[in-house]
Amino acid sequence: MSEHSEFKAQGERLSKLRKAKGLTAEQLAAEMTKSGSKVSRGAISNWERGINGIVSSKLPALATLLGCSEGYLLRGELSETSSLNSGANSLSNNNANSSYDNSYTATKPSTDQNTPLSSSQCDNNQSTSTRIMTNTISTSIRKPLKKSDKLKNVCYDIRGPLLKTAMQMEAQGQKILKLNVGNPAPFHLDAPHEILQDVALNLHNATGYSDSQGIFSARKAVLQYYQSKGLLSAVDIRDVYLGNGVSELIVMTMQALMNDGDEILIPMPDYPLWTAAANLAGGTAVHYRCNEDNNWQPDIEDIRSKITDKTRGIVVINPNNPTGALYSNEVLLEIIDLAREYNLVLMADEIYDRILYDDAVHTPMCTLAQDILILTYNGLSKSHRIAGFRAGWLMLSGNKDHASDFIEGLDMLASMRLCANVPAQHAIQTAVGGYQSIRDLTAESGRLYKQRQLAVERLNAIPGISCTMPQGAFYCFPKIDRTIYPIKDDMQFMMDLLIEEKVLMVQGTGFNWDAPDHFRVVFLPNLLDLENAMDRLDRFFANKRKQFGTEHLLTGCQEEKAETL
Repeated sequence: MSEHSEFKAQGERLSKLRKAKGLTAEQLAAEMTKSGSKVSRGAISNWERGINGIVSSKLPALATLLGCSEGYLLRGELSETSSLNSGANSLSNNNANSSYDNSYTATKPSTDQNTPLSSSQCDNNQSTSTRIMTNTISTSIRKPLKKSDKLKNVCYDIRGPLLKTAMQMEAQGQKILKLNVGNPAPFHLDAPHEILQDVALNLHNATGYSDSQGIFSARKAVLQYYQSKGLLSAVDIRDVYLGNGVSELIVMTMQALMNDGDEILIPMPDYPLWTAAANLAGGTAVHYRCNEDNNWQPDIEDIRSKITDKTRGIVVINPNNPTGALYSNEVLLEIIDLAREYNLVLMADEIYDRILYDDAVHTPMCTLAQDILILTYNGLSKSHRIAGFRAGWLMLSGNKDHASDFIEGLDMLASMRLCANVPAQHAIQTAVGGYQSIRDLTAESGRLYKQRQLAVERLNAIPGISCTMPQGAFYCFPKIDRTIYPIKDDMQFMMDLLIEEKVLMVQGTGFNWDAPDHFRVVFLPNLLDLENAMDRLDRFFANKRKQFGTEHLLTGCQEEKAETL
């Protein structure tokens, strides 16, 4: 059996046992963590889909919780026995051990067991068998080189199995409409010419390493950006770290902040890199709920209920990816109060702060409090359409008196990677201080505004689909009515969409949402391509209603939906 087939069989057994126990993947992950064997929901989901094999160190706790043997989970063995004969049979069924032991036995010199060997015979035979065994291992029994166990708890479905399938289909000549990644460039949303020109003019100054935190002019420009927003204490360039996009700075923060077993509060749904970075750093991502019925605002009481003595900080993604929600000042102040009460670090991911609609105003979290430590993340990838430049920043503000050791850790990590992309750093001063062309795109007459309107209107017109209007970013996060579309695996549902209609989107659980009833739509394509995508989506859901036999349920659901809208 191939490794992939083996993993798939393990996943099917795991899924059946979990469902028989009446547990969701998230509940099973929580029980595993309580038992001292930390694992994420994403890891369990990957095991069940056969993407990864079950991590050996997690196997005992998993088997105990599911009430089965380890052998059953791994190989489908209904029982395990310790007798020599059954042990030999088990060994012969184990491919790796069987090939090792049999090849070794076959090459050992044949001897009469009743005839004692001389010392020289023993030495020669031992030397020969050891040499043959070593050769066998190196040439015919190569142990599979597996990824680190730390990555088994990491999930990033935005560029996961769905994208791999899409790439295979493209290699076969099929054309795929990709609505999976917020990357403006492929949709002809071009970078401002002034930025490109300034980067080009400074190339001769950008061939060597810069200061590990970044060039002076860019860091100063970041400080001045927040001064213009009301943070008058933003004066020390040592508070600014430039990174290869916000992504690198998120990973650096988690590595500097978290010890094994520490917890970080992250919104649900989330941008999955936050969860992945926390898990990779040895911590645990604990997800607090955002309420769809309240335009996806964070649930303050849910945040409070999940704070423990292991909690180190709270992540706030505003405007939010994947929902497009913009948080009210009232909600931001309530989160700040929690951070103040429990002595937590606030991490404000504000990469979409300039992509706003309907005259909405974004308030940087750092401007609302000076007595707690706030880490602000931002950059140019989205607002200035230069995602490939990887130009992002992290700024520290507020009370830093108690954080000198943590800051020393950030300095160390910044130095270890030497510096961020130097040519791209020269884009920052021009970008944050010049004319903000993104406003032309988000204005009522602008392209992004019109694409947002089209996407939400068409999604809400599909029976059994509902979608809130995003106030920021270029995503929406529609809900699937599971009475009409009774799906259990939203990733497979999106795989069906890809294969049947050639449209690539990401399922809601890929953003650590806890139910298979959402998906993310990227509305970056121009109106013509977006109409095409929505036509395909409409046709796909119509076919699914026929497949599920739920057309008769539409009348009542549509009336209820019309009242809601």
